[in-house]
Amino acid sequence: MVKRIILTVCGLLLCLSAASCSDTAESSSSEAVSSEPEVSSAAESSAPESTPYSPKNEVGAKLRKVYDIYSSGRYTLQCKLTGSRIKGEVDILRVVDGEDSYQLQHERLGDHGTVTVSGKSYDFDYVCGMYREIQKTPELNVVEQIVKQGVPRTSPHTKQSESGEYDTEQYTYTGDTYITVLDFYFDKYDSHLVKYDTTYSVEGQDDIVETREIIRLDKDVDTSVFNAYFADTLVNFDQTTEEQRLGFCQGLCGSWGVTSDEMYEFGISVSDLGTVDYDTLFALIHTYGKPHQRPEDDSSGESSGAADSSADIAEDSSSADTSSDTDNDDLPSEAE
Repeated sequence: MVKRIILTVCGLLLCLSAASCSDTAESSSSEAVSSEPEVSSAAESSAPESTPYSPKNEVGAKLRKVYDIYSSGRYTLQCKLTGSRIKGEVDILRVVDGEDSYQLQHERLGDHGTVTVSGKSYDFDYVCGMYREIQKTPELNVVEQIVKQGVPRTSPHTKQSESGEYDTEQYTYTGDTYITVLDFYFDKYDSHLVKYDTTYSVEGQDDIVETREIIRLDKDVDTSVFNAYFADTLVNFDQTTEEQRLGFCQGLCGSWGVTSDEMYEFGISVSDLGTVDYDTLFALIHTYGKPHQRPEDDSSGESSGAADSSADIAEDSSSADTSSDTDNDDLPSEAE
């Protein structure tokens, strides 16, 4: 259960959005991964008197420039996410153009994401070979939350080496039992955002630390990403019958090496697979799945055989979709 909570929380942080950069201790659903930590209301954000910080009700000039890019409603963000509870690195691409948005996350097992195009929103997961249509509401990324909700600017306590290399701005918000500190690092010459660190402190628990390295943040947009072509090859998960879903999930668990003991640890049994929901299956596979061996490293061919078995099940399951689910001619071609 703890792992499932972590997955959900980190998924919400993955979108850096300063970005949806998204975002999973080990992995998260795209709907969740595309987002940022929730900022408490301005009233809640006031630091207690005992805090070592000196909050100011202002937004720094450098973060304001980043906010201007996001608030334009047209931008591309590319970032790399690492953290104390994230396995390896997560590469995130986010493209926004008005109401259309796209986000793709590359994690240790493969790619997943979310897209909103022509008023319709979808989660898609190439690891599990599935997608679903979702009801999506507009979300504020972390920078927008800081600006619009008046999160206090505080005094950064950075390492000497970093404080000399970058210009920094720090913002802190608190709740009854938690505090979140965001340290933004800007290039000293042109003031572009280089990275930001997020430290989540929860009473009675070790701090969770995440770093989002900004590779690209600008107003150029490739509109070709706004499409639902994945519906031609992935299974519409919500349209599967219980029997189809059982076979589909069993095939996935076999392909990614998820054992019955791991399912038990996660809180489900093999018999539950016929009624499991999208988010639960996503979290199960991304938490316990083992990366496939490359063909040249697997002389027995067992790994590729498992993958083929899962693909066959997915193909059988997708045949049950109605034409209205797979026919996307009405679509022009967040993760956001």
